[in-house]
Amino acid sequence: MKEFISTFFVCLIICWIFTFFFAGLILNNIWAIIILIAFLLSVFITIFMKQESRIEELEKKVENLLNNKQD
Repeated sequence: MKEFISTFFVCLIICWIFTFFFAGLILNNIWAIIILIAFLLSVFITIFMKQESRIEELEKKVENLLNNKQD
């Protein structure tokens, strides 16, 4: 739970700083909002895709280790 709280507060501070500097640009320009949303979506999708490939690699390694142990 401590890890979540610390991560939450760091994200909260980063969002506050970002809003302080860029809120005027984003709220006055529809293209800036679209670009921001597209950027955030691409970051999340990239993270999940990399995580999926890492999980698949780990599954293969565990399977190989189990097969070597059984032999």
